[in-house]
Amino acid sequence: MLTVLMATYNGAATLPGVLAAYGRLVAPAEGWRLIIADNGSNDGTAAVLERHAGGLPLLCVHEPRRGKNVALNAALALALAGKEDNGLFVFTDDDATPDADWLQHLAAAAREHPDHDLFGGTIVADWAVPPPAWLERLVPLGLTFGITPPATPEGPVFPGLVWGANMAIRRGLFEAGLRFDESIGPTAGAYAMGSETQLTRRLGDAGHRAWFCPGARVAHHIRAHQMTQPWVLERAWRFGRGKYRQDCPGRFPALFGLPRWMLRQFAGEAIGLAAAWLRRDADGCFRHRWELAFLRGYFHEAKRQRAGARKRVLITSYSGELGGMELRMADEARFLTAGGYDAVLALRPFPGSPAWIRGLQERRLAVSRFAPPPVFEQWRWRRVNRLRAALFDSRTLRRLRPDLVHVAFCWSVYGATALWLAARCRLPAVISVHNTFPPDQFSPWHRPMLHEAFAAVRGVYGATAAALGHFVALYRPYLRPDVRLAVIPNCVDTGRFRPAPALRAAVRQRWQLPSDALLIGSVARLSEQKRPEALIRLLHALRPRFPALFLLLAGSGPLEPALRRLAIELDIEPYVIFAGFQQHVDEIMPALDLHLLLSRREGFGIATIEALACGVPAVATDVPGNADVLDGLSGGVLVPLDDEAAVVATVAGLLADPARRARMGEVGRAEVAQRYGMAHVQRLVHQFYEGLL
Repeated sequence: MLTVLMATYNGAATLPGVLAAYGRLVAPAEGWRLIIADNGSNDGTAAVLERHAGGLPLLCVHEPRRGKNVALNAALALALAGKEDNGLFVFTDDDATPDADWLQHLAAAAREHPDHDLFGGTIVADWAVPPPAWLERLVPLGLTFGITPPATPEGPVFPGLVWGANMAIRRGLFEAGLRFDESIGPTAGAYAMGSETQLTRRLGDAGHRAWFCPGARVAHHIRAHQMTQPWVLERAWRFGRGKYRQDCPGRFPALFGLPRWMLRQFAGEAIGLAAAWLRRDADGCFRHRWELAFLRGYFHEAKRQRAGARKRVLITSYSGELGGMELRMADEARFLTAGGYDAVLALRPFPGSPAWIRGLQERRLAVSRFAPPPVFEQWRWRRVNRLRAALFDSRTLRRLRPDLVHVAFCWSVYGATALWLAARCRLPAVISVHNTFPPDQFSPWHRPMLHEAFAAVRGVYGATAAALGHFVALYRPYLRPDVRLAVIPNCVDTGRFRPAPALRAAVRQRWQLPSDALLIGSVARLSEQKRPEALIRLLHALRPRFPALFLLLAGSGPLEPALRRLAIELDIEPYVIFAGFQQHVDEIMPALDLHLLLSRREGFGIATIEALACGVPAVATDVPGNADVLDGLSGGVLVPLDDEAAVVATVAGLLADPARRARMGEVGRAEVAQRYGMAHVQRLVHQFYEGLL
C-alpha cells in the first residue's frame, strides 16, 4: 500500500482543489491512503477535511505544535501504526495538485528499482497569476519554489534534488527510526529552509540511492505575493540558513567560523552590486542581491549556531586499514551530530583512506588529520616520539577545540597515545573497544603514562560484552572507580540491507551462475584473522555432495594470491568468485544462501548482522565477538573454531534444508532489526554521552 502524507496549516484556500484531484487519482494495484496532519489551522481547514473524508481514504491527525516537520512526524506516527509489511510513503504539500496517474508512476518506479529507496517526480509551476518576466529570467525556480528543471531525465538522481512536494521513501527506513528534523523548516516565525532536503541528503549520506520518475507529476501552486522581489530575496536568505545546517563545518579553511571562500564571495558580490547599480543594470543588481541575501542567511545561521555553543566531540584512533572500527567511528559521528553535538573525525592516514575520507566529506562529516607519533603503539623511538607528541601534537589537539575526545581501541594499546595527549590537554575522554584483547604486561616505562592517560577517561563502552570485559580486565588498575561502563553494539541499516529478490538475481547473473546454484559467501578482509583459507577448504569438502555450490569472497587483502593458488591446487578454482572490495555490500548480500565468518578472533563481525538483515542465515566461529553477536539469535549458528568436520556437517545440513534457511532468514532479520537497528544503537550512544560533557 502507498501512504500519502501531508502537513497543512491554514490550507483552506488550496486544499479543496488539491483534494478534488485526489478524488480523480487512478489507484495503484497496491492500494493507497491519505494522511493529513493539521498543524493548528484556524481558517476552516478542519471543515474542508471533514467534507472530503467520506470520498477519500483519508485519515487526519491534529498536531497543535507549530512546525511542518513536527506535523509530518505526527503523520508518520499514525502511518507506522498500520499493519502493512511493505509500502511506500509519499510526501507532498497542501498546494500540490497531482496528475491522475501520479501514484501509479511512483509505485512502478519502486517495483522496478528495488536497489533505490528514494523517489522523486516532476514538479511544475501552477502560477496564480502570470509571472513577471524578471522572475523566470533571473530567479532559480528550483531553490525558490521547488520546481523541477524540465530537462531532468528519468534515472538516478542526487538525493538533494528530490523535493518535498513530490517525493517517496520506502516505509522500512521510517520503521528503522528515520524522522524529520523538527528544528528546521516552516514554523510560526522565521525559519531555515531545507526540511525535506535535509532528510533526503541524510539518506544519501547513509548510502541510499534516489531515482527520478518524470511521469509522476504534481503542480505546485505559486501565489501572487510570492512573485515579488522582497519575497524572493527573503527566500534566498532562508535558503542560506538551511544551507549552513546541511554543510560540514571544518571542511574548508575558516575565518570567524565562516568558510574563507564565502567571505571572498560576499566581498565580490558587494562590489558587483555597486558596479551594476552604477551601470543601471537592473538584472545584474537583482542577481547580486539574491547572492548576498543567500550569504547573509548563511552567515546569520553560522553566528546563531556558534552562540548555541554546541559541544564538540573529537573521534580518533590508531587506524591501519579500513575496517569495522573505522566504519563505526563514522556512524558515531553521525549519531552525535543528530544528537546536537559537533562531531569531528580526527584520522591518521592509512592505505585507501583518502578515498574514504573524500566520501565522508561528501556526506558532510567533518574530518581532520590527526597522526601523533606512536608513543605507546611502537617501542622503538618511544622517547623521541613522546617528546614530539608533547611539543607539537598537544598543540594540534588544542587547535581542534574538542570538549571531549573519543578514542577507539582496536588492540591493547592502539589508541593510547591519543588518550595520553587528551589528558595532557586536560580534556575528558571516552573509549570505545572494538576487539577482545589478550592479557598483557605493561613496561615500567609505560605504566606511569597510562596512569596519566586514564585519569582523563570518563566512560568506556565495548562493541560486545566480551570486548568490554577483556579491556576492563587489562586496564583495571588504571580506571577511575566512577568510570561509566556500557555495551553498545555496532549497527546495521535495515533499510539498505534487506531481502531483495531482484538484487539476488542480478548478482547471480553478473557472475554467470547456473540457475540451480547454491552460493555461500563471506564479506571480510582476506587476512589471517578472518581465515579465508578455511572457506576454500570448506568448499572443497562440500562440492562432492553439492556439485552446484559456489563460494563468493567479497573483500581484498594480502592473502588473495595464496588463496588463488590454493583454489587451483584443490581443483575448485572455477567455483570460487574473488569479488574484491565491494563498495555496495548491500547489493551483494541478498544473493547468498549462507554467509560465513570463520574468524580466528573477532571484535564484532558487522558482516554477520548485515547478512541477517538481508534475510541470509549466518554461520560464524564460536569465538568472542561472534558469540556475542549471535547470542540468542535464531538466524545464525556458531561452529567450533578448530573442528573442520563439525563446520562441514553444520553447513551441509543448512544447504540441504532450504525451508530451514528460509525460516532462519525471516526470523534473523526481525531479531537484527530489534537488537542492532540504527535507531536503537543511536539511542544507546546518546544515553552513554549524556552528562559526560
